[in-house]
Amino acid sequence: MRMPQHERRGFTILEIITALVIIAIIGLAMTKLVLGQTRSFQYDNGARRARAAARSAMNILITDLRMTQDNGGVSSVDVTNNRRVTVRVPTVFGFVCELTGTGIVASLVATDSFQLATSKYGGFAVRDSVTGIYAYSSAMAGDTIRTAAAARCHGAPANQYADTTRIAGRVGGVYVMSPAPPGITAVGSPVFVWQTVSYEFKSSTIYAGRLGLYRTVTGRGGTDSTSDELIAPFAATARFSYYTINPYGTRDSALVAAPGNLNNIRGFRIFLPAESSDTMPTRNTPQSSTVSTAVFFKNTRFP
Repeated sequence: MRMPQHERRGFTILEIITALVIIAIIGLAMTKLVLGQTRSFQYDNGARRARAAARSAMNILITDLRMTQDNGGVSSVDVTNNRRVTVRVPTVFGFVCELTGTGIVASLVATDSFQLATSKYGGFAVRDSVTGIYAYSSAMAGDTIRTAAAARCHGAPANQYADTTRIAGRVGGVYVMSPAPPGITAVGSPVFVWQTVSYEFKSSTIYAGRLGLYRTVTGRGGTDSTSDELIAPFAATARFSYYTINPYGTRDSALVAAPGNLNNIRGFRIFLPAESSDTMPTRNTPQSSTVSTAVFFKNTRFP
């Protein structure tokens, strides 16, 4: 007896085509989803990098600029593009103990040892007891600053002991420095040692066609300097503007053009249009994050 045979059927062409269309639709949807998530990640990552550049630049700038003295502290500015400011930044403070004829001996308070070791000696400034204005003595190539015996400050007639004050476990020191001091210098006058620091937005050596923020530290008559590109990239609109003390009614409004008298500058407004280092596949421009911050000088004679 023979068993009945059942006909075996495969998939029809219509069923195969239908299945392939469904798989293609699902695959296309998944591809779009993955691409969308990837682009979203790249977009967010680019924005984060831009924000990080802006914030890092802001933190670096504030550290130096806020220490600038309100009269004589601003050395020069870029009046054409407003992309550079040069200031005399105090590195350590103290009091005059002795006038040597070719310089002074000073008792200086404790400061960060790394900051002192990496600074460039630009000279010193002595405060006028009548006007409260600091007079600057600029160091030339042959001028020096070196340690001296503590006895030159401790005891009569100087009686200056700023170097003995402990700050976070550190003590200061007694130093002899040249060049010759300003005529208003007297024993007991407040004094600080300074270095020249320039911040400038100029062409980046890393990102072609965009700007980087450079910090240049100069000492001893411009013969001793270092320059580094700190942060990049920035758009071409990066710039400084200026807060002034005169007139009082507008001192909190930043001026686009630098005042003729740089001693009227009391702070800077810094426009930081930071950008991401790369672009997204669907964009031909980098992500940007613009930060604008104000820095006012702390070492001022006026409120």
